[in-house]
Amino acid sequence: MGSRLIGYGSYLPEKIMTNHDFERIMDTTDEWIVQRTGMHERHFAADGEEVVDMAAVAARRALDNAGIGIDDIDMVICATTSPELDFPSVGVQVLGRLGASKNQPAFDVRGACTGYIYALHCARGFFAAGMHRRIMLIGAEKMTRFIDFNDRSTAVLFGDGAGAMIFEHSSSGYSGIIDTVVMADGREFDMLHGTPDHKIAMNGPETYKKAVTLMPDAAQYIMEHAGITADNVDWIVPHQANLRIIHSGAGRLGFPLEKILVTVDKHANTSGASGVLALSYALDNGIIKKGQLILYPAFGSGLTWGAALIRM
Repeated sequence: MGSRLIGYGSYLPEKIMTNHDFERIMDTTDEWIVQRTGMHERHFAADGEEVVDMAAVAARRALDNAGIGIDDIDMVICATTSPELDFPSVGVQVLGRLGASKNQPAFDVRGACTGYIYALHCARGFFAAGMHRRIMLIGAEKMTRFIDFNDRSTAVLFGDGAGAMIFEHSSSGYSGIIDTVVMADGREFDMLHGTPDHKIAMNGPETYKKAVTLMPDAAQYIMEHAGITADNVDWIVPHQANLRIIHSGAGRLGFPLEKILVTVDKHANTSGASGVLALSYALDNGIIKKGQLILYPAFGSGLTWGAALIRM
């Protein structure tokens, strides 16, 4: 049993924070940021705009794109690391915002930047078990909650946004979520984590070394598990953490840069929303076409990492 993608949607806050805006408030330059990250701008949520607000808009757009209503969905899984409330889950709040009345289950997963792959992994399992017919997967983050404007090494890295995709049960195992792999190593916790005062603590050089190794490893593993090679993949959509990481990973895998989707220059790192925002952007702009095979690797705090194969 498999699945097929029937709808998608995304939301980016109106406010855009450019590198030149950062130049005015801290000791940094546009050149320094671009050289080290490939980022030019990122979207910041407005004052009072919460993760659930962004998630609900993306979810509504995905429903409209699919031509269905919220009660046609029988499960919601939301990947987020930055909810304002400890409970209830953002997934449950989205059901309430959209007026769901069928008592559908909903929950959040917290896999940091790998969160959306963890959500895809969960959905694939539910489809394989024949337990659900239509599942909405949301990635939504307000990473600006954690920005320390006194730390130029991390402040420029993150942005806000949300994306949603709806998958429907299909008898074909060669469409939708084809394969997933997720991994974690809690021994590396100190490398990248949130602090009690809601800031980001990161050992940048060590995080970079792990990212450029583990993301390609996950991508290679899932291709071997699926019995395919790089030639069979139409697009690789990596977690949009840093352009240097993306280019390094592509080189390790032997993927030509023209097959790598890059949105980090526009969105920066949106953690668990990164991949679905990139996919939505590519679909909206006709870059990725229906039927193409997508490889999506990610790496994040935990440490967590993984990859997914999706037929669009």
